[in-house]
Amino acid sequence: MSKSLGFTYSDTAFGSPATLNLVRANLNFGEDWAEKQRSSGESQIVNTNSSNDCPEKIRIAYNEVSDIYKGSGIDSGYYGPSRKGFSLVTQLTEVGRVTESVTGEIYDLPFSLHLVVKAPNDALVTASVVETLLARLLSSLYGENVVTTTRLAQLMKGAVTPPEL
Repeated sequence: MSKSLGFTYSDTAFGSPATLNLVRANLNFGEDWAEKQRSSGESQIVNTNSSNDCPEKIRIAYNEVSDIYKGSGIDSGYYGPSRKGFSLVTQLTEVGRVTESVTGEIYDLPFSLHLVVKAPNDALVTASVVETLLARLLSSLYGENVVTTTRLAQLMKGAVTPPEL
């Protein structure tokens, strides 16, 4: 017997699809980052190139989940052979510094972003599957078939429903 993992959605293709390229930052952990704190299942690191008063920090945490189905709404008749899973959290905290070139006024702006992946422990749940789902999640921040940040700007103003709906 052979098992395969699939999803129940299908995406309608665009007549002229845009080339979607979300470039990731190429973080040089070995050169630019240092461990700040480590505990069981969690690491906090700091960018050594950021200033002390405007630190850039990343927190990465992993936890085991005893019942991945809890709160999922999936009927128990469709549960897999195991209820165990994992939760992976990554968080970026950043401080941006604004400097007024004429008056010399300076102020700081705090940013905090985090992402949670909660998934079952199943041989079919690979890093590639999670990466595909992460790409779909990030796509929810952008408009249909565009490479602009127009939709992200709308979300930042509280317009959460995609305009196409």
